[in-house]
Amino acid sequence: MYKKIIAISVATATLMFSGCGDGDKASCGIEVQQDIDHGNFDAAINKLKGSCSQAFTKSDLNLNLAAAYMGKSGYGVSDVIKIIMDANDDSSSNAFSSFTSSVSKNKKADSMPLLKKAQSYFLKSIADGNNTSAGVLCSPKVLKTTTNSRVQNVCLYVGINQTVTTANTISYLTKDVTTLTESINNKQNTTPLDMQASLDALAWATGTAKTNITASDVNISLDGNNPTAYKHLVVIEKDNNNNNLTFYRLANALSPSSNGTTVLTDGYCTADGNKTACEGIEDNATGAITDTSKACYACPVSFEDNNNSGSIAQLLVDTLNNGTDTISAISDDPDIEQSIKDFKTNITDGTDRNITVDDILKYLNK
Repeated sequence: MYKKIIAISVATATLMFSGCGDGDKASCGIEVQQDIDHGNFDAAINKLKGSCSQAFTKSDLNLNLAAAYMGKSGYGVSDVIKIIMDANDDSSSNAFSSFTSSVSKNKKADSMPLLKKAQSYFLKSIADGNNTSAGVLCSPKVLKTTTNSRVQNVCLYVGINQTVTTANTISYLTKDVTTLTESINNKQNTTPLDMQASLDALAWATGTAKTNITASDVNISLDGNNPTAYKHLVVIEKDNNNNNLTFYRLANALSPSSNGTTVLTDGYCTADGNKTACEGIEDNATGAITDTSKACYACPVSFEDNNNSGSIAQLLVDTLNNGTDTISAISDDPDIEQSIKDFKTNITDGTDRNITVDDILKYLNK
């Protein structure tokens, strides 16, 4: 058990030291390793980008930056492996719902951008020229034939990163992950209304007719420059007393269509990205909008390299398919492999196949 993870840990520790030169450079490996081990991720990143930037090969530098950013996101690789295996051991819960619940507890305000940044550095560490695509560098064809341990190790990291990213995305769609997981596990047959609103919005964006959604065009800028076109969605859901509750969601400008999708959002803001102006417009328990008088919108999550928010359809479907496929292709631990298989079969009602948007909608909407 944990053979591949142990191998990676040893490889990482080795590169920490072998990447250094003489004199002061020799201490960089030790200092960076200690910072990461002790959770001082900002200190590690500052050293790797500053005083220790010349102490490693380019590949090793990128791999260490990736490890630091992933740790900073709240999801160290060894911690995630434990969560994956514990999810499979939790007999009281559906494996993927248990995994999602555990992941949500570690979520930070900037987890998603940091996970994306970590993946970027992982891929740069094995990049062939300018090609940094996970679909190419960690493709099934590559993983079946490569004997390069660096590629195998990094692609496993990428797969873990992608699987966590999907579970983290779900926690952005509802304030009540506990009730959501209970509904999935048939302990409480009620999907939270804010999750229902998120799922209805995604179904509308991808082309399913929904009469409870009103859409309007909006341009939102998070940095005061280069606004992005979106669809502002007003979603109406009925509570247990048949009262209408209002929710705001955001879709890309192509919605509704086969290329449409909702986008990752966090809180609410004005069209110029001002979150302060929109404070207090929602009910903290249900997530419903209680003050519709203000010109506020679901606020897209900002990624450092691009203000455009991530596609929910891609984060829930493509990212999970790629992540689980990659882990399955590399892991030599039967418990991890079984957990990953269970993740997929839980969502697809027993079939070990690629997940679709429809599968996600049905799985999360009980």
